[in-house]
Amino acid sequence: MAPREGTSIAMATAARPPLWRRLEKPGTVAAMIVGVSLLHYSTAMHIHEAHGIYRRLYYFPIILAAFRYGARGGLAAAFATCAFYAPHAFGLIGFDPAFTLEKSLEMALYFAVGLVSGVLVDREHATQRQLRRTLDERDRMAGELVRSERLAAVGRLSAGLAHEIRNPLASISGASEVLGDDFPAGHPKAGLVGILRDESRRLNDVLTRFLAFARGAPGPAAPFDLAAEAEAVAELARQRDAGTVVEFAATAPGLPLALGNREQVRQALLNLALNGLAAAGPGGRVELRVGLEGDGTVACRVTDTGPGFSDEAAANFGTPFYTTTAGGTGLGLATSLRLVEDLGGTLTLDRSAPGGCVVLRLPAASVAAKG
Repeated sequence: MAPREGTSIAMATAARPPLWRRLEKPGTVAAMIVGVSLLHYSTAMHIHEAHGIYRRLYYFPIILAAFRYGARGGLAAAFATCAFYAPHAFGLIGFDPAFTLEKSLEMALYFAVGLVSGVLVDREHATQRQLRRTLDERDRMAGELVRSERLAAVGRLSAGLAHEIRNPLASISGASEVLGDDFPAGHPKAGLVGILRDESRRLNDVLTRFLAFARGAPGPAAPFDLAAEAEAVAELARQRDAGTVVEFAATAPGLPLALGNREQVRQALLNLALNGLAAAGPGGRVELRVGLEGDGTVACRVTDTGPGFSDEAAANFGTPFYTTTAGGTGLGLATSLRLVEDLGGTLTLDRSAPGGCVVLRLPAASVAAKG
Protein backbone atom coordinates (compact mmCIF):
# COMPACT_ATOMS: atom_id res chain seq x y z
CA MET A 1 0.00 0.00 0.00
CA ALA A 2 1.39 3.41 -0.96
CA PRO A 3 2.21 5.77 1.90
CA ARG A 4 -0.10 8.67 2.54
CA GLU A 5 0.84 11.99 1.03
CA GLY A 6 0.91 13.72 4.43
CA THR A 7 3.23 11.06 5.82
CA SER A 8 5.62 11.41 2.88
CA ILE A 9 5.74 15.19 3.27
CA ALA A 10 6.37 14.88 7.02
CA MET A 11 9.18 12.37 6.46
CA ALA A 12 10.76 14.56 3.79
CA THR A 13 10.54 17.58 6.08
CA ALA A 14 12.10 15.66 8.97
CA ALA A 15 14.93 14.52 6.70
CA ARG A 16 15.87 18.12 5.85
CA PRO A 17 17.78 20.13 8.46
CA PRO A 18 15.91 23.10 9.98
CA LEU A 19 16.24 26.41 8.15
CA TRP A 20 18.18 27.90 11.06
CA ARG A 21 20.78 25.12 10.88
CA ARG A 22 21.17 25.56 7.13
CA LEU A 23 21.74 29.30 7.62
CA GLU A 24 24.45 28.58 10.20
CA LYS A 25 26.65 26.68 7.74
CA PRO A 26 30.05 28.30 7.08
CA GLY A 27 29.32 28.67 3.36
CA THR A 28 26.08 30.49 4.06
CA VAL A 29 27.73 32.85 6.54
CA ALA A 30 30.55 33.61 4.10
CA ALA A 31 28.06 34.19 1.28
CA MET A 32 26.16 36.69 3.44
CA ILE A 33 29.32 38.64 4.25
CA VAL A 34 30.39 38.69 0.61
CA GLY A 35 26.85 39.63 -0.53
CA VAL A 36 26.58 42.58 1.86
CA SER A 37 30.06 43.74 0.82
CA LEU A 38 29.09 43.65 -2.86
CA LEU A 39 26.05 45.77 -2.03
CA HIS A 40 28.37 48.25 -0.37
CA TYR A 41 30.75 48.33 -3.33
CA SER A 42 28.01 48.73 -5.94
CA THR A 43 26.00 51.46 -4.17
CA ALA A 44 26.70 55.08 -5.02
CA MET A 45 28.41 57.17 -2.34
CA HIS A 46 25.60 59.74 -2.05
CA ILE A 47 22.99 57.15 -0.94
CA HIS A 48 23.81 57.48 2.76
CA GLU A 49 20.81 55.48 4.07
CA ALA A 50 21.69 52.38 2.03
CA HIS A 51 25.25 52.26 3.36
CA GLY A 52 23.93 52.56 6.91
CA ILE A 53 21.59 49.62 6.36
CA TYR A 54 24.38 47.52 4.85
CA ARG A 55 26.62 48.16 7.88
CA ARG A 56 23.85 46.79 10.13
CA LEU A 57 23.29 43.77 7.90
CA TYR A 58 26.79 42.56 8.75
CA TYR A 59 25.58 41.71 12.28
CA PHE A 60 23.35 38.93 10.98
CA PRO A 61 26.11 36.59 9.66
CA ILE A 62 28.27 37.39 12.72
CA ILE A 63 25.49 36.31 15.11
CA LEU A 64 24.75 33.21 13.02
CA ALA A 65 28.41 32.17 13.17
CA ALA A 66 28.46 32.74 16.94
CA PHE A 67 25.31 30.60 17.37
CA ARG A 68 26.90 27.76 15.43
CA TYR A 69 30.53 27.86 16.54
CA GLY A 70 30.57 29.91 19.73
CA ALA A 71 33.06 32.68 20.50
CA ARG A 72 35.56 31.45 17.93
CA GLY A 73 32.95 31.49 15.18
CA GLY A 74 31.68 34.93 16.13
CA LEU A 75 35.18 36.46 16.20
CA ALA A 76 36.13 34.76 12.93
CA ALA A 77 33.02 36.14 11.22
CA ALA A 78 33.72 39.61 12.67
CA PHE A 79 37.27 39.48 11.34
CA ALA A 80 36.06 38.41 7.88
CA THR A 81 33.47 41.18 7.93
CA CYS A 82 36.06 43.84 8.74
CA ALA A 83 38.41 42.45 6.10
CA PHE A 84 35.71 42.84 3.43
CA TYR A 85 34.33 46.13 4.71
CA ALA A 86 37.57 48.03 5.48
CA PRO A 87 38.59 48.60 1.81
CA HIS A 88 35.21 50.24 1.20
CA ALA A 89 35.14 52.09 4.51
CA PHE A 90 38.48 53.78 3.87
CA GLY A 91 38.05 54.47 0.15
CA LEU A 92 40.13 51.70 -1.41
CA ILE A 93 37.08 50.23 -3.19
CA GLY A 94 34.30 52.79 -3.49
CA PHE A 95 33.57 54.82 -0.38
CA ASP A 96 31.15 54.73 2.55
CA PRO A 97 30.22 58.40 3.20
CA ALA A 98 29.78 57.94 6.99
CA PHE A 99 32.22 59.56 9.42
CA THR A 100 35.49 57.68 9.97
CA LEU A 101 34.89 57.44 13.71
CA GLU A 102 31.44 56.00 13.13
CA LYS A 103 32.79 53.34 10.77
CA SER A 104 35.65 52.48 13.13
CA LEU A 105 33.28 52.07 16.07
CA GLU A 106 30.99 49.95 13.91
CA MET A 107 33.85 47.54 13.16
CA ALA A 108 34.74 47.41 16.87
CA LEU A 109 31.11 46.54 17.58
CA TYR A 110 31.34 43.66 15.10
CA PHE A 111 33.99 42.06 17.30
CA ALA A 112 32.07 42.89 20.49
CA VAL A 113 28.82 41.37 19.21
CA GLY A 114 30.62 38.28 17.89
CA LEU A 115 32.45 37.78 21.20
CA VAL A 116 29.45 38.35 23.49
CA SER A 117 27.12 36.20 21.39
CA GLY A 118 29.72 33.45 21.18
CA VAL A 119 30.42 33.47 24.92
CA LEU A 120 26.70 33.18 25.68
CA VAL A 121 26.37 30.30 23.23
CA ASP A 122 29.44 28.55 24.71
CA ARG A 123 27.91 28.81 28.17
CA GLU A 124 24.65 27.37 26.89
CA HIS A 125 26.49 24.49 25.27
CA ALA A 126 28.43 23.83 28.49
CA THR A 127 25.15 23.77 30.43
CA GLN A 128 23.66 21.32 27.95
CA ARG A 129 26.72 19.06 28.16
CA GLN A 130 26.54 19.10 31.96
CA LEU A 131 22.84 18.29 31.78
CA ARG A 132 23.51 15.38 29.45
CA ARG A 133 26.21 14.05 31.78
CA THR A 134 23.82 14.37 34.72
CA LEU A 135 21.09 12.51 32.85
CA ASP A 136 23.52 9.80 31.75
CA GLU A 137 24.70 9.39 35.33
CA ARG A 138 21.10 9.21 36.52
CA ASP A 139 20.33 6.51 33.95
CA ARG A 140 23.47 4.60 34.93
CA MET A 141 22.59 4.73 38.62
CA ALA A 142 19.02 3.68 37.87
CA GLY A 143 20.33 0.74 35.88
CA GLU A 144 22.69 -0.22 38.70
CA LEU A 145 19.83 -0.04 41.18
CA VAL A 146 17.63 -2.27 39.04
CA ARG A 147 20.49 -4.73 38.55
CA SER A 148 21.24 -4.80 42.27
CA GLU A 149 17.60 -5.45 43.12
CA ARG A 150 17.48 -8.18 40.51
CA LEU A 151 20.65 -9.79 41.85
CA ALA A 152 19.32 -9.66 45.40
CA ALA A 153 16.04 -11.29 44.35
CA VAL A 154 17.84 -13.97 42.37
CA GLY A 155 20.17 -14.58 45.30
CA ARG A 156 17.29 -15.15 47.70
CA LEU A 157 15.55 -17.43 45.22
CA SER A 158 18.76 -19.36 44.57
CA ALA A 159 19.40 -19.90 48.26
CA GLY A 160 15.87 -21.21 48.84
CA LEU A 161 15.94 -23.55 45.83
CA ALA A 162 19.41 -24.88 46.67
CA HIS A 163 18.38 -25.61 50.23
CA GLU A 164 15.22 -27.42 49.17
CA ILE A 165 16.95 -29.47 46.46
CA ARG A 166 20.22 -30.32 48.19
CA ASN A 167 18.70 -32.59 50.90
CA PRO A 168 16.88 -34.98 48.52
CA LEU A 169 19.86 -34.80 46.15
CA ALA A 170 22.14 -36.04 48.93
CA SER A 171 19.81 -39.02 49.38
CA ILE A 172 19.85 -39.75 45.64
CA SER A 173 23.64 -39.49 45.52
CA GLY A 174 24.02 -41.80 48.52
CA ALA A 175 21.61 -44.32 47.00
CA SER A 176 23.58 -44.31 43.74
CA GLU A 177 26.79 -45.12 45.64
CA VAL A 178 25.09 -48.07 47.37
CA LEU A 179 23.62 -49.34 44.12
CA GLY A 180 27.04 -49.09 42.53
CA ASP A 181 28.33 -51.74 44.90
CA ASP A 182 25.60 -54.14 43.74
CA PHE A 183 26.32 -53.65 40.03
CA PRO A 184 30.06 -54.03 39.36
CA ALA A 185 31.70 -53.07 36.07
CA GLY A 186 30.42 -55.17 33.22
CA HIS A 187 26.93 -55.52 34.62
CA PRO A 188 24.19 -54.33 32.20
CA LYS A 189 22.93 -51.82 34.75
CA ALA A 190 26.35 -50.53 35.82
CA GLY A 191 26.27 -47.86 33.14
CA LEU A 192 22.90 -46.56 34.35
CA VAL A 193 24.18 -46.38 37.91
CA GLY A 194 27.25 -44.47 36.67
CA ILE A 195 25.01 -41.99 34.88
CA LEU A 196 22.95 -41.53 38.03
CA ARG A 197 26.10 -40.93 40.11
CA ASP A 198 27.67 -38.50 37.58
CA GLU A 199 24.49 -36.47 37.06
CA SER A 200 23.97 -36.22 40.82
CA ARG A 201 27.46 -34.80 41.19
CA ARG A 202 26.90 -32.37 38.31
CA LEU A 203 23.65 -31.18 39.86
CA ASN A 204 25.43 -30.74 43.18
CA ASP A 205 28.05 -28.56 41.44
CA VAL A 206 25.25 -26.43 39.99
CA LEU A 207 23.73 -26.02 43.45
CA THR A 208 27.14 -25.05 44.82
CA ARG A 209 27.35 -22.24 42.25
CA PHE A 210 23.81 -21.18 43.17
CA LEU A 211 24.79 -20.91 46.83
CA ALA A 212 28.00 -19.05 46.00
CA PHE A 213 25.97 -16.53 44.04
CA ALA A 214 23.35 -16.28 46.79
CA ARG A 215 25.95 -15.58 49.49
CA GLY A 216 28.03 -13.16 47.42
CA ALA A 217 29.60 -11.59 50.51
CA PRO A 218 33.12 -10.28 49.99
CA GLY A 219 35.84 -11.97 52.01
CA PRO A 220 38.48 -10.06 53.96
CA ALA A 221 40.64 -7.94 51.66
CA ALA A 222 44.43 -8.04 51.89
CA PRO A 223 47.35 -7.27 49.56
CA PHE A 224 48.20 -10.16 47.24
CA ASP A 225 50.05 -10.85 44.01
CA LEU A 226 47.49 -10.77 41.18
CA ALA A 227 50.08 -11.94 38.65
CA ALA A 228 50.78 -15.08 40.71
CA GLU A 229 47.07 -15.84 40.95
CA ALA A 230 46.60 -15.35 37.20
CA GLU A 231 49.53 -17.65 36.48
CA ALA A 232 48.08 -20.32 38.78
CA VAL A 233 44.68 -20.02 37.08
CA ALA A 234 46.36 -20.35 33.67
CA GLU A 235 47.93 -23.62 34.81
CA LEU A 236 44.56 -24.90 36.07
CA ALA A 237 42.97 -24.01 32.74
CA ARG A 238 45.69 -25.91 30.84
CA GLN A 239 44.92 -29.01 32.89
CA ARG A 240 41.20 -28.58 32.27
CA ASP A 241 41.50 -28.35 28.47
CA ALA A 242 44.66 -29.61 26.82
CA GLY A 243 43.33 -28.81 23.35
CA THR A 244 43.42 -25.04 23.88
CA VAL A 245 46.57 -22.97 24.32
CA VAL A 246 46.50 -21.03 27.59
CA GLU A 247 49.17 -18.36 28.04
CA PHE A 248 50.15 -16.07 30.91
CA ALA A 249 52.03 -12.79 30.61
CA ALA A 250 52.90 -9.82 32.82
CA THR A 251 53.49 -6.44 31.22
CA ALA A 252 56.40 -5.65 33.54
CA PRO A 253 58.24 -7.29 36.44
CA GLY A 254 57.63 -6.11 39.97
CA LEU A 255 53.99 -5.13 39.60
CA PRO A 256 52.41 -3.68 42.77
CA LEU A 257 50.23 -5.89 44.94
CA ALA A 258 46.48 -5.76 44.43
CA LEU A 259 44.01 -5.30 47.27
CA GLY A 260 41.27 -7.93 47.50
CA ASN A 261 40.39 -11.43 48.63
CA ARG A 262 42.80 -13.90 47.05
CA GLU A 263 40.39 -16.86 46.98
CA GLN A 264 37.48 -14.95 45.55
CA VAL A 265 39.64 -13.29 42.91
CA ARG A 266 41.00 -16.70 41.91
CA GLN A 267 37.42 -17.96 41.59
CA ALA A 268 36.53 -14.99 39.37
CA LEU A 269 39.64 -15.46 37.19
CA LEU A 270 38.94 -19.17 36.85
CA ASN A 271 35.39 -18.42 35.72
CA LEU A 272 36.72 -15.98 33.12
CA ALA A 273 39.35 -18.46 31.92
CA LEU A 274 36.82 -21.28 31.58
CA ASN A 275 34.49 -18.98 29.64
CA GLY A 276 37.43 -18.14 27.40
CA LEU A 277 38.17 -21.83 26.85
CA ALA A 278 34.56 -22.45 25.85
CA ALA A 279 34.59 -19.49 23.47
CA ALA A 280 37.97 -20.26 21.87
CA GLY A 281 37.21 -23.94 21.30
CA PRO A 282 39.72 -26.66 20.33
CA GLY A 283 42.84 -25.21 18.77
CA GLY A 284 42.09 -21.73 20.10
CA ARG A 285 44.07 -19.61 22.53
CA VAL A 286 43.35 -17.92 25.85
CA GLU A 287 45.71 -15.35 27.38
CA LEU A 288 45.80 -13.91 30.89
CA ARG A 289 47.85 -10.69 30.88
CA VAL A 290 48.44 -8.72 34.08
CA GLY A 291 49.57 -5.10 34.12
CA LEU A 292 49.29 -1.74 35.86
CA GLU A 293 46.61 0.65 34.62
CA GLY A 294 46.95 4.43 34.45
CA ASP A 295 44.25 4.95 37.10
CA GLY A 296 46.28 3.15 39.77
CA THR A 297 44.59 -0.24 39.41
CA VAL A 298 46.14 -3.64 38.75
CA ALA A 299 44.34 -5.36 35.88
CA CYS A 300 44.17 -8.84 34.41
CA ARG A 301 42.95 -9.01 30.81
CA VAL A 302 41.49 -12.40 29.88
CA THR A 303 41.46 -12.61 26.07
CA ASP A 304 40.36 -15.47 23.83
CA THR A 305 40.35 -16.09 20.10
CA GLY A 306 36.63 -16.81 20.00
CA PRO A 307 33.99 -14.82 18.11
CA GLY A 308 33.80 -12.12 20.80
CA PHE A 309 30.73 -10.68 22.50
CA SER A 310 27.66 -9.96 20.43
CA ASP A 311 25.57 -6.87 21.11
CA GLU A 312 23.07 -9.01 23.00
CA ALA A 313 25.78 -10.70 25.08
CA ALA A 314 27.39 -7.33 25.88
CA ALA A 315 24.03 -5.89 26.95
CA ASN A 316 23.47 -8.90 29.26
CA PHE A 317 27.03 -8.96 30.63
CA GLY A 318 26.76 -10.22 34.21
CA THR A 319 23.02 -10.89 34.02
CA PRO A 320 22.15 -14.01 36.06
CA PHE A 321 21.11 -17.07 34.06
CA TYR A 322 22.06 -15.51 30.72
CA THR A 323 24.53 -17.77 28.93
CA THR A 324 25.69 -18.46 25.38
CA THR A 325 27.38 -21.74 26.36
CA ALA A 326 25.53 -25.02 25.93
CA GLY A 327 24.88 -26.51 29.35
CA GLY A 328 25.93 -23.32 31.16
CA THR A 329 23.97 -21.88 34.07
CA GLY A 330 24.75 -18.22 33.45
CA LEU A 331 25.89 -17.75 37.05
CA GLY A 332 29.68 -17.89 36.70
CA LEU A 333 30.07 -14.43 35.21
CA ALA A 334 27.30 -12.96 37.39
CA THR A 335 29.02 -14.30 40.52
CA SER A 336 32.41 -13.02 39.37
CA LEU A 337 31.01 -9.55 38.66
CA ARG A 338 29.37 -9.39 42.05
CA LEU A 339 32.47 -10.53 43.92
CA VAL A 340 34.83 -8.15 42.11
CA GLU A 341 32.56 -5.14 42.59
CA ASP A 342 32.12 -5.97 46.29
CA LEU A 343 35.93 -5.93 46.58
CA GLY A 344 36.06 -2.41 45.13
CA GLY A 345 37.14 -3.49 41.65
CA THR A 346 35.52 -3.62 38.24
CA LEU A 347 34.83 -6.28 35.64
CA THR A 348 34.31 -4.84 32.16
CA LEU A 349 34.35 -5.79 28.49
CA ASP A 350 36.91 -4.52 26.00
CA ARG A 351 35.15 -4.92 22.66
CA SER A 352 37.94 -3.14 20.81
CA ALA A 353 40.21 -6.16 21.29
CA PRO A 354 40.02 -9.01 18.77
CA GLY A 355 38.00 -11.97 20.01
CA GLY A 356 36.57 -11.79 23.50
CA CYS A 357 38.26 -9.73 26.22
CA VAL A 358 37.17 -9.25 29.83
CA VAL A 359 39.20 -6.96 32.08
CA LEU A 360 39.34 -7.50 35.85
CA ARG A 361 40.63 -4.44 37.72
CA LEU A 362 41.47 -4.18 41.42
CA PRO A 363 42.88 -1.22 43.36
CA ALA A 364 46.61 -1.36 43.96
CA ALA A 365 47.35 -1.92 47.66
CA SER A 366 49.79 1.02 47.78
CA VAL A 367 47.28 3.44 46.23
CA ALA A 368 44.48 2.21 48.52
CA ALA A 369 46.70 2.71 51.58
CA LYS A 370 47.43 6.33 50.60
CA GLY A 371 43.73 6.98 50.01
